[in-house]
Amino acid sequence: MPLVAGSGRAAQGSGGRRRIEIDSTGSEPVNYEFTATGAVEAVRGDAEGNDSVAENDDGTRTATGAVGSWGRDTYTFEGRITGFSPTEGEFELRVDGVRVDPSAVAKEETLNSLPTASDVLGGGTGYPDAVPQSAATTVVSDIDGLETALNGASSGDVVYVAPSATIAVGKRELTVPSGVTLASNRGIDGANGGEIRADEVHGEGPLRTGNQVRITGLRVTAPNDEYIEYRRPVHSGVVVDGKGCEIDNVEISGFTYSAVKLLHSARIHHSHIHSNPMDGLGYGVLCIGGDSTLVEYNRFNYNRHSVANQGTAGYEVRYNHFGDKAVAYQVGTHRPGATTLKIHHNTFVPTKHINSGEDPESHVSIRGVPDDVADIHHNWFHNPRQPAPGRGTESIIQPHSNTFKNVNFDTNHYGPKQPSDATVGCPR
Repeated sequence: MPLVAGSGRAAQGSGGRRRIEIDSTGSEPVNYEFTATGAVEAVRGDAEGNDSVAENDDGTRTATGAVGSWGRDTYTFEGRITGFSPTEGEFELRVDGVRVDPSAVAKEETLNSLPTASDVLGGGTGYPDAVPQSAATTVVSDIDGLETALNGASSGDVVYVAPSATIAVGKRELTVPSGVTLASNRGIDGANGGEIRADEVHGEGPLRTGNQVRITGLRVTAPNDEYIEYRRPVHSGVVVDGKGCEIDNVEISGFTYSAVKLLHSARIHHSHIHSNPMDGLGYGVLCIGGDSTLVEYNRFNYNRHSVANQGTAGYEVRYNHFGDKAVAYQVGTHRPGATTLKIHHNTFVPTKHINSGEDPESHVSIRGVPDDVADIHHNWFHNPRQPAPGRGTESIIQPHSNTFKNVNFDTNHYGPKQPSDATVGCPR
Protein backbone atom coordinates (compact mmCIF):
# COMPACT_ATOMS: atom_id res chain seq x y z
CA MET A 1 0.00 0.00 0.00
CA PRO A 2 1.71 3.27 -1.04
CA LEU A 3 2.01 6.30 1.18
CA VAL A 4 -0.71 8.83 0.55
CA ALA A 5 -0.48 12.51 1.46
CA GLY A 6 -2.81 12.65 4.42
CA SER A 7 -4.44 15.14 6.71
CA GLY A 8 -4.58 15.46 10.45
CA ARG A 9 -7.96 15.52 12.15
CA ALA A 10 -9.33 14.78 15.56
CA ALA A 11 -11.21 11.51 15.81
CA GLN A 12 -14.64 13.13 16.02
CA GLY A 13 -13.89 15.67 13.29
CA SER A 14 -12.78 13.56 10.35
CA GLY A 15 -14.55 10.26 10.22
CA GLY A 16 -12.34 8.76 12.91
CA ARG A 17 -8.88 10.03 11.92
CA ARG A 18 -6.33 10.84 14.58
CA ARG A 19 -2.65 11.79 14.35
CA ILE A 20 0.33 9.88 15.69
CA GLU A 21 3.72 11.57 15.78
CA ILE A 22 7.18 10.17 16.48
CA ASP A 23 9.45 13.04 17.53
CA SER A 24 13.19 12.40 17.94
CA THR A 25 14.74 14.13 20.97
CA GLY A 26 18.32 12.98 20.44
CA SER A 27 21.18 12.79 17.99
CA GLU A 28 20.55 9.19 16.87
CA PRO A 29 17.86 8.04 14.38
CA VAL A 30 14.82 6.23 15.79
CA ASN A 31 13.53 3.15 13.96
CA TYR A 32 9.85 2.50 14.67
CA GLU A 33 6.90 0.32 13.76
CA PHE A 34 3.23 0.56 14.63
CA THR A 35 0.02 -1.17 13.62
CA ALA A 36 -3.48 0.33 13.46
CA THR A 37 -6.84 -1.35 12.91
CA GLY A 38 -7.81 1.11 10.18
CA ALA A 39 -6.24 3.21 7.41
CA VAL A 40 -2.79 4.73 8.00
CA GLU A 41 -1.51 7.61 5.89
CA ALA A 42 1.56 9.81 6.03
CA VAL A 43 1.00 13.49 6.70
CA ARG A 44 2.38 15.31 3.71
CA GLY A 45 5.87 16.62 4.20
CA ASP A 46 6.56 14.50 7.29
CA ALA A 47 6.62 10.70 7.04
CA GLU A 48 7.70 10.29 3.46
CA GLY A 49 10.63 8.81 1.56
CA ASN A 50 12.16 6.05 3.70
CA ASP A 51 8.89 5.13 5.45
CA SER A 52 6.17 2.76 4.29
CA VAL A 53 2.70 1.47 5.11
CA ALA A 54 1.66 -2.12 4.39
CA GLU A 55 -1.76 -3.75 4.58
CA ASN A 56 -1.79 -7.00 6.55
CA ASP A 57 -3.82 -10.15 5.89
CA ASP A 58 -6.21 -9.30 8.73
CA GLY A 59 -6.96 -5.83 7.31
CA THR A 60 -4.78 -3.91 9.76
CA ARG A 61 -2.04 -1.57 8.53
CA THR A 62 1.55 -1.47 9.70
CA ALA A 63 3.79 1.58 9.29
CA THR A 64 7.56 1.22 9.49
CA GLY A 65 10.11 3.97 9.26
CA ALA A 66 12.98 5.89 10.73
CA VAL A 67 13.06 9.44 12.00
CA GLY A 68 16.40 11.22 11.92
CA SER A 69 18.15 13.26 14.55
CA TRP A 70 15.77 15.82 16.07
CA GLY A 71 13.23 15.07 13.33
CA ARG A 72 9.63 13.86 13.38
CA ASP A 73 7.29 11.66 11.39
CA THR A 74 3.52 12.12 11.49
CA TYR A 75 0.71 9.86 10.28
CA THR A 76 -3.05 9.85 10.47
CA PHE A 77 -4.75 6.64 11.46
CA GLU A 78 -8.25 5.23 11.90
CA GLY A 79 -9.42 2.87 14.60
CA ARG A 80 -6.89 2.20 17.31
CA ILE A 81 -3.22 1.35 17.69
CA THR A 82 -2.63 -2.34 18.44
CA GLY A 83 1.15 -2.29 18.67
CA PHE A 84 4.04 0.19 18.82
CA SER A 85 7.77 -0.27 19.11
CA PRO A 86 10.19 0.71 20.53
CA THR A 87 8.70 1.40 23.95
CA GLU A 88 11.58 3.61 25.09
CA GLY A 89 14.39 5.69 23.66
CA GLU A 90 15.29 9.24 22.70
CA PHE A 91 11.91 10.17 21.25
CA GLU A 92 8.48 11.36 22.28
CA LEU A 93 5.25 9.80 21.05
CA ARG A 94 2.18 12.01 20.64
CA VAL A 95 -1.41 11.40 19.65
CA ASP A 96 -3.31 14.49 18.48
CA GLY A 97 -0.41 16.56 19.80
CA VAL A 98 -0.50 15.14 23.34
CA ARG A 99 2.33 13.07 24.84
CA VAL A 100 1.52 9.37 25.23
CA ASP A 101 3.57 6.63 26.90
CA PRO A 102 4.84 4.41 24.04
CA SER A 103 4.38 1.32 26.20
CA ALA A 104 0.71 2.22 26.81
CA VAL A 105 -0.45 3.53 23.42
CA ALA A 106 -1.67 0.08 22.33
CA LYS A 107 -4.01 -0.15 25.32
CA GLU A 108 -7.53 0.75 24.25
CA GLU A 109 -8.17 2.83 27.37
CA THR A 110 -5.15 5.06 26.60
CA LEU A 111 -6.60 6.55 23.42
CA ASN A 112 -10.12 6.57 24.84
CA SER A 113 -8.93 8.75 27.72
CA LEU A 114 -7.49 11.48 25.49
CA PRO A 115 -9.62 14.55 24.70
CA THR A 116 -10.31 15.40 21.09
CA ALA A 117 -7.92 17.85 19.49
CA SER A 118 -10.70 20.45 19.16
CA ASP A 119 -11.51 20.28 22.87
CA VAL A 120 -8.00 21.34 23.93
CA LEU A 121 -7.09 23.67 21.08
CA GLY A 122 -5.26 26.53 22.79
CA GLY A 123 -4.80 24.55 26.00
CA GLY A 124 -6.59 25.34 29.26
CA THR A 125 -9.41 23.25 30.69
CA GLY A 126 -9.08 19.59 29.75
CA TYR A 127 -5.47 19.79 28.59
CA PRO A 128 -4.17 16.37 29.64
CA ASP A 129 -0.46 17.21 29.92
CA ALA A 130 -0.76 19.95 32.57
CA VAL A 131 1.79 19.84 35.40
CA PRO A 132 0.24 19.54 38.89
CA GLN A 133 1.66 21.40 41.87
CA SER A 134 2.55 18.03 43.42
CA ALA A 135 5.32 17.71 40.78
CA ALA A 136 7.02 20.91 41.93
CA THR A 137 10.55 21.04 43.28
CA THR A 138 9.91 24.59 44.50
CA VAL A 139 6.70 26.68 44.70
CA VAL A 140 7.11 30.47 44.45
CA SER A 141 4.72 33.38 44.83
CA ASP A 142 6.88 36.54 44.57
CA ILE A 143 9.72 37.89 42.46
CA ASP A 144 12.46 37.27 45.02
CA GLY A 145 11.37 33.67 45.44
CA LEU A 146 11.13 33.14 41.67
CA GLU A 147 14.58 34.61 41.01
CA THR A 148 16.17 32.60 43.83
CA ALA A 149 14.50 29.38 42.69
CA LEU A 150 15.60 29.80 39.06
CA ASN A 151 19.16 30.74 40.03
CA GLY A 152 19.40 27.62 42.16
CA ALA A 153 17.56 25.19 39.89
CA SER A 154 19.25 22.30 38.08
CA SER A 155 18.19 20.03 35.24
CA GLY A 156 15.06 18.05 36.10
CA ASP A 157 13.72 20.58 38.61
CA VAL A 158 10.21 22.03 38.37
CA VAL A 159 9.88 25.64 39.52
CA TYR A 160 6.17 26.22 40.11
CA VAL A 161 4.40 29.58 40.19
CA ALA A 162 1.67 29.37 42.82
CA PRO A 163 -1.80 29.27 41.20
CA SER A 164 -2.98 32.45 42.97
CA ALA A 165 0.24 34.41 42.39
CA THR A 166 0.79 37.44 40.19
CA ILE A 167 4.54 38.02 40.12
CA ALA A 168 5.55 41.49 38.91
CA VAL A 169 9.09 41.23 37.54
CA GLY A 170 9.79 44.97 37.31
CA LYS A 171 13.10 45.45 35.49
CA ARG A 172 14.42 41.97 36.19
CA GLU A 173 15.19 39.57 33.35
CA LEU A 174 15.00 35.95 34.45
CA THR A 175 16.68 32.93 32.87
CA VAL A 176 15.19 29.44 33.10
CA PRO A 177 18.28 27.17 33.32
CA SER A 178 18.81 24.27 30.96
CA GLY A 179 16.66 21.22 31.68
CA VAL A 180 14.33 23.08 34.07
CA THR A 181 10.53 23.28 33.82
CA LEU A 182 8.80 26.54 34.76
CA ALA A 183 5.15 25.71 35.37
CA SER A 184 1.80 26.59 36.86
CA ASN A 185 -1.70 25.08 36.84
CA ARG A 186 -3.46 26.58 33.81
CA GLY A 187 -6.43 24.38 32.94
CA ILE A 188 -6.37 22.20 36.06
CA ASP A 189 -9.94 22.34 37.44
CA GLY A 190 -10.49 25.36 35.20
CA ALA A 191 -7.62 27.40 36.68
CA ASN A 192 -6.16 30.39 34.84
CA GLY A 193 -2.61 29.61 35.97
CA GLY A 194 -0.15 31.71 37.93
CA GLU A 195 0.94 34.96 36.28
CA ILE A 196 4.31 36.51 35.50
CA ARG A 197 3.67 40.19 34.87
CA ALA A 198 6.02 42.57 33.00
CA ASP A 199 4.60 46.06 33.49
CA GLU A 200 7.92 47.78 32.72
CA VAL A 201 9.52 47.61 29.29
CA HIS A 202 13.10 46.69 30.06
CA GLY A 203 15.70 44.71 28.16
CA GLU A 204 14.56 41.76 26.06
CA GLY A 205 11.72 40.85 28.41
CA PRO A 206 10.92 38.90 31.56
CA LEU A 207 11.89 35.33 30.57
CA ARG A 208 14.81 33.77 28.70
CA THR A 209 15.54 30.06 28.32
CA GLY A 210 18.53 27.77 28.36
CA ASN A 211 18.51 24.43 26.52
CA GLN A 212 15.77 21.79 26.90
CA VAL A 213 13.51 24.12 28.90
CA ARG A 214 9.77 23.66 29.22
CA ILE A 215 7.47 26.58 30.07
CA THR A 216 3.93 25.40 30.73
CA GLY A 217 0.68 26.31 32.46
CA LEU A 218 1.57 29.98 33.01
CA ARG A 219 0.21 33.35 32.08
CA VAL A 220 2.91 35.76 30.88
CA THR A 221 1.47 39.24 30.49
CA ALA A 222 2.31 42.87 29.78
CA PRO A 223 0.06 45.95 29.55
CA ASN A 224 0.37 46.71 25.81
CA ASP A 225 -2.66 44.73 24.69
CA GLU A 226 -4.31 47.33 22.42
CA TYR A 227 -3.18 48.59 19.04
CA ILE A 228 -0.59 51.38 19.25
CA GLU A 229 1.72 52.99 16.74
CA TYR A 230 5.31 51.76 16.67
CA ARG A 231 7.42 53.02 19.56
CA ARG A 232 10.49 52.05 21.56
CA PRO A 233 11.64 50.49 23.82
CA VAL A 234 10.12 47.10 23.04
CA HIS A 235 10.06 43.73 24.81
CA SER A 236 9.08 40.08 24.38
CA GLY A 237 7.39 37.63 26.73
CA VAL A 238 9.66 34.60 26.28
CA VAL A 239 13.01 34.67 24.46
CA VAL A 240 14.05 31.14 23.50
CA ASP A 241 17.84 31.27 23.65
CA GLY A 242 18.43 27.52 23.91
CA LYS A 243 17.85 24.40 21.85
CA GLY A 244 15.11 21.81 22.30
CA CYS A 245 12.68 24.04 24.20
CA GLU A 246 8.94 23.55 24.57
CA ILE A 247 6.26 26.13 25.35
CA ASP A 248 2.82 24.68 25.94
CA ASN A 249 -0.49 25.45 27.64
CA VAL A 250 0.46 29.09 28.25
CA GLU A 251 -1.37 32.36 27.72
CA ILE A 252 0.85 35.22 26.56
CA SER A 253 -0.37 38.75 25.82
CA GLY A 254 0.50 42.43 25.85
CA PHE A 255 4.05 42.53 24.44
CA THR A 256 5.29 45.07 21.91
CA TYR A 257 7.95 43.02 20.14
CA SER A 258 6.87 39.37 20.33
CA ALA A 259 5.04 37.06 22.70
CA VAL A 260 7.62 34.35 21.87
CA LYS A 261 10.92 35.25 20.23
CA LEU A 262 12.81 32.22 18.90
CA LEU A 263 16.56 32.42 18.50
CA HIS A 264 16.51 28.63 18.05
CA SER A 265 13.91 26.15 16.88
CA ALA A 266 11.27 25.22 19.47
CA ARG A 267 7.84 23.62 19.80
CA ILE A 268 4.98 25.97 20.72
CA HIS A 269 1.67 24.21 21.18
CA HIS A 270 -1.73 24.24 22.91
CA SER A 271 -1.34 27.89 23.89
CA HIS A 272 -3.40 31.07 23.66
CA ILE A 273 -1.25 33.85 22.18
CA HIS A 274 -3.15 37.07 21.73
CA SER A 275 -3.24 40.85 22.06
CA ASN A 276 0.31 41.67 20.94
CA PRO A 277 -0.79 44.18 18.31
CA MET A 278 1.75 47.03 18.17
CA ASP A 279 2.31 48.37 14.65
CA GLY A 280 5.71 47.66 13.10
CA LEU A 281 6.41 44.62 15.31
CA GLY A 282 3.68 42.94 17.39
CA TYR A 283 4.43 39.26 16.74
CA GLY A 284 2.84 36.23 18.34
CA VAL A 285 5.71 33.90 17.45
CA LEU A 286 8.79 35.29 15.69
CA CYS A 287 11.27 32.80 14.20
CA ILE A 288 14.79 34.18 13.95
CA GLY A 289 16.92 31.02 14.14
CA GLY A 290 16.56 27.30 13.44
CA ASP A 291 14.87 25.27 10.72
CA SER A 292 12.52 22.98 12.66
CA THR A 293 10.17 25.15 14.73
CA LEU A 294 6.75 23.55 15.17
CA VAL A 295 3.72 25.72 15.96
CA GLU A 296 0.57 23.64 16.47
CA TYR A 297 -2.81 23.41 18.24
CA ASN A 298 -2.71 27.08 19.33
CA ARG A 299 -5.28 29.83 19.38
CA PHE A 300 -4.02 33.16 18.04
CA ASN A 301 -5.88 36.46 18.00
CA TYR A 302 -5.18 40.20 17.74
CA ASN A 303 -1.48 40.09 16.96
CA ARG A 304 0.05 42.15 14.19
CA HIS A 305 1.50 38.93 12.76
CA SER A 306 0.72 35.76 14.68
CA VAL A 307 3.56 33.66 13.22
CA ALA A 308 6.36 35.33 11.29
CA ASN A 309 9.83 34.49 10.07
CA GLN A 310 12.66 36.99 9.99
CA GLY A 311 13.60 35.58 6.61
CA THR A 312 16.27 32.92 7.11
CA ALA A 313 14.70 30.21 9.33
CA GLY A 314 12.11 27.49 8.69
CA TYR A 315 8.90 26.44 10.42
CA GLU A 316 5.83 24.24 10.35
CA VAL A 317 2.52 25.85 11.31
CA ARG A 318 -0.35 23.36 11.61
CA TYR A 319 -3.69 22.75 13.37
CA ASN A 320 -3.98 26.35 14.67
CA HIS A 321 -6.95 28.71 14.86
CA PHE A 322 -6.42 32.37 13.99
CA GLY A 323 -9.20 34.48 15.51
CA ASP A 324 -11.31 37.26 14.08
CA LYS A 325 -9.09 40.22 14.99
CA ALA A 326 -5.80 41.06 13.26
CA VAL A 327 -3.55 43.99 12.46
CA ALA A 328 -2.05 42.50 9.29
CA TYR A 329 -1.48 39.07 7.70
CA GLN A 330 -1.41 36.24 10.21
CA VAL A 331 1.38 33.95 8.93
CA GLY A 332 4.33 34.72 6.69
CA THR A 333 7.97 35.49 6.23
CA HIS A 334 10.19 38.47 5.57
CA ARG A 335 12.82 38.60 2.85
CA PRO A 336 14.93 36.87 1.66
CA GLY A 337 12.18 34.24 2.10
CA ALA A 338 13.33 31.62 4.62
CA THR A 339 14.11 27.94 3.98
CA THR A 340 11.21 25.45 4.17
CA LEU A 341 7.78 26.66 5.31
CA LYS A 342 4.90 24.25 5.94
CA ILE A 343 1.52 25.88 6.57
CA HIS A 344 -1.33 23.39 6.72
CA HIS A 345 -4.56 22.41 8.46
CA ASN A 346 -5.14 25.86 9.96
CA THR A 347 -8.27 28.03 10.12
CA PHE A 348 -7.84 31.73 9.32
CA VAL A 349 -10.83 33.87 10.29
CA PRO A 350 -9.90 37.60 10.18
CA THR A 351 -10.59 39.24 6.84
CA LYS A 352 -10.33 42.90 7.90
CA HIS A 353 -7.06 44.32 9.17
CA ILE A 354 -6.99 47.16 11.67
CA ASN A 355 -4.24 49.08 9.87
CA SER A 356 -5.79 48.91 6.39
CA GLY A 357 -9.56 48.84 6.73
CA GLU A 358 -9.76 46.67 3.61
CA ASP A 359 -12.15 43.73 3.64
CA PRO A 360 -11.09 41.09 2.77
CA GLU A 361 -7.36 41.18 3.48
CA SER A 362 -4.58 38.62 3.20
CA HIS A 363 -3.96 35.72 5.60
CA VAL A 364 -0.55 34.47 4.40
CA SER A 365 2.25 36.60 2.95
CA ILE A 366 5.43 35.04 1.56
CA ARG A 367 7.81 37.94 1.13
CA GLY A 368 10.92 37.00 -0.84
CA VAL A 369 11.50 33.51 -2.23
CA PRO A 370 11.97 30.47 0.05
CA ASP A 371 15.15 28.48 -0.53
CA ASP A 372 13.05 25.31 -0.70
CA VAL A 373 9.28 25.85 -0.71
CA ALA A 374 6.35 27.36 1.14
CA ASP A 375 3.85 24.48 1.04
CA ILE A 376 0.37 25.75 1.94
CA HIS A 377 -2.42 23.18 1.98
CA HIS A 378 -5.59 21.99 3.76
CA ASN A 379 -6.23 25.44 5.27
CA TRP A 380 -9.58 27.17 5.65
CA PHE A 381 -9.20 30.80 4.59
CA HIS A 382 -12.24 32.96 5.29
CA ASN A 383 -11.00 35.37 2.61
CA PRO A 384 -12.75 34.14 -0.57
CA ARG A 385 -10.14 35.57 -2.94
CA GLN A 386 -7.89 33.00 -4.60
CA PRO A 387 -4.10 33.33 -4.11
CA ALA A 388 -2.24 35.78 -6.33
CA PRO A 389 1.37 37.01 -6.55
CA GLY A 390 2.19 40.62 -5.77
CA ARG A 391 1.03 42.86 -2.94
CA GLY A 392 -2.73 42.45 -3.10
CA THR A 393 -5.53 41.52 -0.73
CA GLU A 394 -5.92 37.88 -1.76
CA SER A 395 -5.87 35.05 0.78
CA ILE A 396 -2.24 34.12 -0.08
CA ILE A 397 0.16 36.66 -1.57
CA GLN A 398 3.82 36.87 -2.52
CA PRO A 399 4.83 40.53 -2.50
CA HIS A 400 7.85 41.59 -4.57
CA SER A 401 7.04 38.97 -7.23
CA ASN A 402 4.93 38.93 -10.38
CA THR A 403 4.65 35.15 -10.32
CA PHE A 404 4.61 32.65 -7.48
CA LYS A 405 8.16 31.37 -6.88
CA ASN A 406 8.77 28.33 -4.64
CA VAL A 407 5.23 28.64 -3.30
CA ASN A 408 2.81 25.73 -3.53
CA PHE A 409 -0.86 25.90 -2.55
CA ASP A 410 -3.59 23.31 -2.95
CA THR A 411 -6.51 21.65 -1.18
CA ASN A 412 -7.39 24.90 0.63
CA HIS A 413 -10.90 26.25 1.16
CA TYR A 414 -11.68 29.92 0.47
CA GLY A 415 -14.62 31.78 1.99
CA PRO A 416 -16.49 31.91 5.32
CA LYS A 417 -18.80 28.96 4.60
CA GLN A 418 -17.61 25.88 6.46
CA PRO A 419 -15.86 23.45 4.10
CA SER A 420 -17.62 20.17 3.51
CA ASP A 421 -14.26 18.38 3.68
CA ALA A 422 -13.61 17.81 7.40
CA THR A 423 -9.88 17.39 6.76
CA VAL A 424 -9.56 21.07 5.84
CA GLY A 425 -8.88 23.61 8.58
CA CYS A 426 -7.97 23.20 12.23
CA PRO A 427 -9.66 20.60 14.49
CA ARG A 428 -13.35 21.38 14.85
